[in-house]
Amino acid sequence: MIRFLRFPVTFVALLVVLSCLHLHAASWLPYGPDGGDARAFAIDPHDHSHLYLGTATGWMYESRNGGGDWKRLSWIGKRDDLVLDSIVVSGADSKQIVVGAWVLGSPDGGIFLSKDGGATWETVSDMQGQSIRALTPSPSDPKLLVAGTLKGVYQSTDGGQRWKLISPAGSQELHEVESIAIDPVDPQIIYAGTWHLPWKTVDGGRHWANIKQGVIDDSDVFSIIVDPKDPKTVYASACSGIYKSQTAGQVFQKIQGIPQRRAERV
Repeated sequence: MIRFLRFPVTFVALLVVLSCLHLHAASWLPYGPDGGDARAFAIDPHDHSHLYLGTATGWMYESRNGGGDWKRLSWIGKRDDLVLDSIVVSGADSKQIVVGAWVLGSPDGGIFLSKDGGATWETVSDMQGQSIRALTPSPSDPKLLVAGTLKGVYQSTDGGQRWKLISPAGSQELHEVESIAIDPVDPQIIYAGTWHLPWKTVDGGRHWANIKQGVIDDSDVFSIIVDPKDPKTVYASACSGIYKSQTAGQVFQKIQGIPQRRAERV
């Protein structure tokens, strides 16, 4: 504020620049229900026009026409502080949905299971009170799911009804798991991104290795993606940039991420 008061010309110039950028920016339209934060989408694997949307207030919305119209489906947990960041619709039975939730400023949260397409929900007791920061199904086994929490990595082999910890209990390193990826061919191979660095297991969680070569120390790993056609190719996004490995995580290379400047129009 002080700078703008002293140099009003600079402020005007900034407005002009922003206006120019706005003129050349891509056009976006609101697409979804009004109100609240839109946190996560999921698509019914048996009907691609059937969408689910999770919010930051515990509400889940549903669209039956590819997002053209939305309706409130259910209020998960009957509380308004659940952040619904993870929604998994079963590939075997689209009426079975698993949701992972966390609470802002608290280690609370949980996993919720619906068997009737989201109309009603039950709290999964194994994960009650857990802050669920990541949740993903195995591409090769729809009943196998892996979740990342503040305490570690958990796995379910029955579609989300029962869970067990597969990372070392009380580990001082493998905790605060923010991202999860499962090898598309071998579900025993799991990647976990923490607030510090990425990890990997090749035997379903019995042993874990820190896969940090090439990654800047203390990198918060936001997401991990395994190439479905080439499982040796792994991508990771972190607070320190975007990384790519062509050796299944043994070595990462930092690649060019989102440009800091807008490219010149040709």
